[in-house]
Amino acid sequence: MEAAGRGRDVPRAPKTKKSRRTLVLTPEQVQLFQRICRGKKPTDLVFTAPEGGAWHSGVFHAHRWKPALDAANAAGLTKRPRIHDLRHTHASWLIAGKVPLPVIQARLGHESITTTVDRYGHLLESSDDEVVAAVEWAMSAAIPQDLAEAA
Repeated sequence: MEAAGRGRDVPRAPKTKKSRRTLVLTPEQVQLFQRICRGKKPTDLVFTAPEGGAWHSGVFHAHRWKPALDAANAAGLTKRPRIHDLRHTHASWLIAGKVPLPVIQARLGHESITTTVDRYGHLLESSDDEVVAAVEWAMSAAIPQDLAEAA
């Protein structure tokens, strides 16, 4: 965040060209954003701190994130996730849903598919069954019926 001159912070431009992206939302998310944005100007922040300005990361962490984790720990959560872990969780959900890696790359704003594969490639399931099914499908039309029956 950088100072805007009127005593409030405004978001900076994205670090890279790929960092500027369009988010795909579910219909429920669209409705939620429509409610949140009702009455706002196009230049207004969508998510604001209690006093109406931009969230400062330290304030958010101390006054929202840490108390939420403390409550979750009291309820039995044994881990202390970081805010950035939400991004990794989202990417993991997309991989589990078999979203193609180039789509995940674009959604996360990675400049290179290598970044996406290096960071999340270990989450890809062994796709042996899918490979066998694809080869069987491709080869079934290529093998003459009399040869297939002889095998």
